[in-house]
Amino acid sequence: MIKAKLAKILKKIPGAETLACAWRMRKPFGYDYLRFLKYSMRSRDAKEALLANIIMTYHVVEKCLTMPNFACGHGTDRVRALAKMLHAFADRFGNDEPQFRESVAVLAEYKKVHDEANFALNDETARALDGILQRVPVAPSHQIEMTRERYWAQLDAPFEQFSASRRSVRNFAGTVSVEQIRAAVALANNAPSACNRQFVRVHCVADRELAQKCLALQNGNRGFGHLADKVLVVTADLRGVFLNERNDLFTNAGIYLMNLCYALHKNRVAHCLLNWSVSPQTDRKLGILLALADAESVAAIIACGDVPAEFKLAGSPRKCVTETLILHGAPEKKTGGG
Repeated sequence: MIKAKLAKILKKIPGAETLACAWRMRKPFGYDYLRFLKYSMRSRDAKEALLANIIMTYHVVEKCLTMPNFACGHGTDRVRALAKMLHAFADRFGNDEPQFRESVAVLAEYKKVHDEANFALNDETARALDGILQRVPVAPSHQIEMTRERYWAQLDAPFEQFSASRRSVRNFAGTVSVEQIRAAVALANNAPSACNRQFVRVHCVADRELAQKCLALQNGNRGFGHLADKVLVVTADLRGVFLNERNDLFTNAGIYLMNLCYALHKNRVAHCLLNWSVSPQTDRKLGILLALADAESVAAIIACGDVPAEFKLAGSPRKCVTETLILHGAPEKKTGGG
């Protein structure tokens, strides 16, 4: 009775409902905030955090090797940083981790590319490369040489082959039509959605000048973003979630994004997912550029285009299933045939 009367009183006070909501959410958001501070990659001494930083850095180096206009000597700062992290990891945790060894293999490929081009790296970079390659001798990795025909060859194959054929592209040539984008979005709309609310939106930026302004706000497309024909900005609407669903916005957006990537591939739209980890100021700039509703939260940007006759793809080997699948409880027993 007292709570009901109090609720009626609060409804009459301007802003009281918002304050009540904020009070109810203090613990859930505080819980997320404290866990993030404790366990995110800022804790770089932890094995998982250090390995994640190594993987992220070696991926930058292998992307560099696949750029349409790769210039020798580019990325030396990342190469030196990666070599330093690899030594630190090996000192504490050894050198048997598959992703650790792949990181060294990418550095070996980087060195090989420069040796074959007769390009002399600066002394600091050369010493860094020699040091880690002498400590962990591995064969150089190989970024994937691809042709247009091979890239689109598995569109009608069984899902296992089709899924494996979809890879991020960082070398675009030519255009893709709005009709291709429309067909992909129509197909992506069959993605699962919490209570079928479908609060994800896809903003297709077809004007190239505007698309470049959008990409200029994102720092992961250097070296290839200028080749993109169209840009997709995927958002999720805050008005579609309740207070206790603080994580559902981006969970649903993530589900939709993967379905959209498969749908784009099916419709011959080469693409590269770009994260949207930016400052509030930059987020607002994009919102103004595209006249986004204030309630729309940007989940990711996708650079789109056609592929050239020949191009390179980053190798980016995946973890094996034993590293990803964690089985709880005893496995099912196999029964013999009758």
